[in-house]
Parts: sequence; structure tokens; C-alpha cells
Amino acid sequence: MLREPVRIRITRGEQSWSIDPAAFETFGFEDGDLLQVTPIEKAAGFPVTWGDVNVTVPSHAIRVPARYGLFEFEGFRIPVHLISLTGAGPETFGWMGQRHVELYDRFTGLAPDMTLLEVGCGIGRDALQFLKLLDATGRYIGIDVTRDSILWCQNNITPRHLNFTFHHFDAENELYNPHGRKRSMDFALPVPDGSVDRIFLASVFTHLFEEEVLHYMREFARVLKPDGKVYASFFLHTPEALAAARRAGTTGWAAKFDIPLSDGVYANDPVYPRGAVAFTDAAMRRLIAQAGLRLARPYLKGGWSGLHADSDDGQDVAILMRAADRQQAPRSDGTAAPSSLAAEAQGR
Repeated sequence: MLREPVRIRITRGEQSWSIDPAAFETFGFEDGDLLQVTPIEKAAGFPVTWGDVNVTVPSHAIRVPARYGLFEFEGFRIPVHLISLTGAGPETFGWMGQRHVELYDRFTGLAPDMTLLEVGCGIGRDALQFLKLLDATGRYIGIDVTRDSILWCQNNITPRHLNFTFHHFDAENELYNPHGRKRSMDFALPVPDGSVDRIFLASVFTHLFEEEVLHYMREFARVLKPDGKVYASFFLHTPEALAAARRAGTTGWAAKFDIPLSDGVYANDPVYPRGAVAFTDAAMRRLIAQAGLRLARPYLKGGWSGLHADSDDGQDVAILMRAADRQQAPRSDGTAAPSSLAAEAQGR
């Protein structure tokens, strides 16, 4: 008996199509299309994250929502299911991106000719705001583990703005890239040593384990200019914050962070440990020092727990710079990172 192949059924009013998953990225979806992965028995075995069915094709994976929505924003038609991966919906898409850029400018300083790098750029929420800031001499590099989001940015933002480029890191993450073929530590940032003015991570360390955070921090130390800065939000694990979260937390889920992952690193969900990860001050400072970085100022206060009435951002934030005595940041394996590492990354 032949096995029935996996297909995606698309329904638009009285019309319907059944396509091979490999054709998903070129299909002309319209707002309101209904999607179903078939046969149902096979679909039941695929990972479902953020409401999307994760389906593999020979060279990559795709996210299939139950309904394909499109959000019109400043001349772009953005898939709603990819917006949802940012943790919010279309109703706050523009406002939140603008708010991020305002915070980045206030606490790190921005200029039109800077080279900016964003880890966890997603569908380009912040990138679309940076379009208003950078001039032709500036440069933006976006990185994410969700291929669908990166592909959309490559096909829609880069053709209009050639100084905005996007890179997919196929790193396994149970929520954002469950079919990932590599680890975060397998990827070098695709820029030369000492070339980046500012690096931004909005709620990225909140979804990574200690070794992954250390790897990225070491890469930051490699690529930052001497006066470069990193704006990285995270959950600061303190008794006071956890007690406040029980009373007045704003996360929408119970922030307990009671599952130890490593020394001073805690998960919130045993099934999806990367769903929310918190770091104690001691753990964060240990990683910063090991990476060849330093805190440029005290942590910004996060509003997630309800502990701070005068919070600066939704999460706690570490503003980082290269350590003053840094010669060359070590890689995750403890050896020095050669300058050729960035050139190697360009070809991945």
C-alpha cells in the first residue's frame, strides 16, 4: 500500500487547492485563506508551535497556519502568523517597533551612518522602523532562526533597501525552529571583526540556554567596534522579582522560573524549556566576563514582574560593551576566533 504524501489544502471561498509543501513559498496566498495539512493522521505527528504546523520539505521547514492572514503596513503585506512569532499581533506591530528604536536610541545612541545588527529580527518589525533612521551610508543586518520570516524579509525589504540584509541561522529551537539542523554555536555572525556599531536583541536571551547566550556574547565581542554597544533584554531572576510576579506580573503566563537548567539559569516550562529562560545577576555577569564584555551601565529595569513602577523596558536589559582589556574574544570552545571566521560565515 502506497503512503499518501503530505499535502497542504488551501480553501478560499468556494475554491480549493492541494499543493505540495515545496510549493508553499511560491503560492499566491490571500488574506483569509484557510489551510490544512493532510493527511490528518500524518499532520498530527508534526510539531505545532504558536498555532502553526511545522512541516519539513527536502531542504528546509515551513510553518503552516490554520488561517493565512495578511497585514498591510507601510506598503508591505506581512503574514500575520509570522508577526505572531514576535509575541504580539498586528495591532501593536508598528507601535512596538517604534518603541524599541526609541529605547535603543535613548540608551545606546543611534546615528544614520551606523552598522546595526539585530539577532532575532523575525519578520522585520524593528527593521522597518530602522528604514526611517539609516541613510545610504548605514547598514542593517538581521538574523533569525525562523526561515519563513527571513525569506519574507529577503524578498520584500532587501529589494527596496539594499543596505538591509537578512540571514537565516538554521539552529534548533523547540518553539521557533523545531526542525533546525544545527545548534546556535555552529553559526558565526556574518560580519567582519570590529565592524558593528550597535547590536540589538529583543527577548532573545529569554529563549536561549547558557551555552547559546555565551556563544552569541563572544561573537558580539568579536564584531563590535571599540565603542560599540549591545542592547540585550532578558529576565533577571531575583527573589523580589519572582515574588512581585506572583502578585502583579504582566507576562500573561505565570512567571515562576523554578526549573534549574544550569548555575543561575532557570526555565519556566519543563515541556518547552526555551519558552522562557531567566538568569540571575551572578550568572549574567559570569557570562559577560567570560565573553570578553562588560556592563556599560546598571541593568535597565524590566516591567515584566511588576516589581518596578518606573520600569525602562518590558524586560530587564543589559547594555554591553567590549571589555577594556580585550585583545580577541575566545570562541565557545575557548580558542581564539580568527578573523577568517566572519568570512567563513558569509558563505553559509
